[in-house]
Amino acid sequence: MKQETINCVVMFADVAGSTAMYENMGDELARERLSKALNMLISITKRHGAKLVKTIGDEILVYFPDADKAILAARTIQETMEDDRSPETIGVSIRIGMQHGSAILENNDIFGDTVNVASRIVGMARARQILCTQELAFTITNPELSNKMRPYDRLRVKGRQEHLDVYLFAWEEESDITNMATASSFTNPARHHQAEKLTLTHGKEKISLPNTTTSYLIGRGQDCELVVTGNLISRYHSRIENRRGKFIITDQSTNGTFIQTQEGQEIFLRREELTLYGSGYISLGKKVDHSDVNLMHFLCE
Repeated sequence: MKQETINCVVMFADVAGSTAMYENMGDELARERLSKALNMLISITKRHGAKLVKTIGDEILVYFPDADKAILAARTIQETMEDDRSPETIGVSIRIGMQHGSAILENNDIFGDTVNVASRIVGMARARQILCTQELAFTITNPELSNKMRPYDRLRVKGRQEHLDVYLFAWEEESDITNMATASSFTNPARHHQAEKLTLTHGKEKISLPNTTTSYLIGRGQDCELVVTGNLISRYHSRIENRRGKFIITDQSTNGTFIQTQEGQEIFLRREELTLYGSGYISLGKKVDHSDVNLMHFLCE
């Protein structure tokens, strides 16, 4: 086949935590679940104009002629995977990495620096994240999409003198998230306090989060950093991150997250965020009950 150079967006979409799936489900069920997930990824990307290059184990490699459609496809993938009602998506999380540039098509395969960078980007991504380079982020023409691009990290690539700037596409509905730290109904002392670390205690488990934490997921999903099970707990119930020296907890669940501060004040979050300070308790899906085995204690220091 004749070699052809094209300008495109290269996407790797990878099933996060597939090794754990095999361990937890057994080979047959895990393979069936992964196969259905990959077929869903292929279907979604093709609907958005992608060409499938190949599947590689638990990931797919595709390319798009249009940057906006590539981002829309990535967003659709993540939104689809959030649907707990579908057996194809339960226990499956996707991470996506993309790059925009020239690539070589030959023998139904794709090669070049753009492909190599996209592969490095997906390796940086965590479950449920969509990452791309600044080159792609600045190519997006749809304001609704470009406004959801956030600087994320820098990547050193062999053979390049300068780092690559990596961006995160914030696909979740940020319009639903309100900063409770500035809400008029609640004066949060954390506005004036910076914490070096956050300690979470869940049962006999004690976790120390440094101030470099960018995303710590809590929920019943097996790929969460802290797995907490219960009928009222969502797969990815809450997320903790550190922004400018402050630890922020964001609810992204169906039933909400309940916080009790050291002063005894109770705060309910639903698709909202709160700056944590001092110490207190976190309860997923129901009010704080000190007899609940899933109740978490937090301490900011």
